[in-house]
Amino acid sequence: MAKVVMPLLSGQASGQFAGAMVFQKNGVVREYVIPDNPNSELQQAVRNRLGDIQRCLKTLGAELRVDLPAHLGSHWNALMISDILNNDAAYWIAKKAIYDAFQSGEKTAWAAADPGLGYVNDDGFLLYVCAVELYDITLRIWGTADIVLPVHDNAATIGAAWIAAA
Repeated sequence: MAKVVMPLLSGQASGQFAGAMVFQKNGVVREYVIPDNPNSELQQAVRNRLGDIQRCLKTLGAELRVDLPAHLGSHWNALMISDILNNDAAYWIAKKAIYDAFQSGEKTAWAAADPGLGYVNDDGFLLYVCAVELYDITLRIWGTADIVLPVHDNAATIGAAWIAAA
């Protein structure tokens, strides 16, 4: 049931309306759909990636939490997630190949710097892929990056920037 404050479409609304539309935060209205849940292995893999990425993004420090919405909009995390998982996770797969080429000590350093809690995917890789995407997206949209480009040997620097002023 939708909750409407003031006349419909001129004030605020939230929730489902007549099984046809859903009112979301920030004035977003979308079509109401009943989700399909085949619960396949592929769908579970996507859900696991999505959940791990979201848990990693929740570890952002207070400074980045203020900067990102200011420069990238209120849906910055959805933008990052869609970039990482777009085109059958091509970005994810490419960054995983780069990460897999790291030396074991470098992977250990990335895992130690990763404040997130990945349930399925490697902890160090989650920080790496999210930090690279953050760097890429800030260059593309913001025009500058406040963090250093993540590479094989700067895990501690990236980890410190990721959780700065938390």
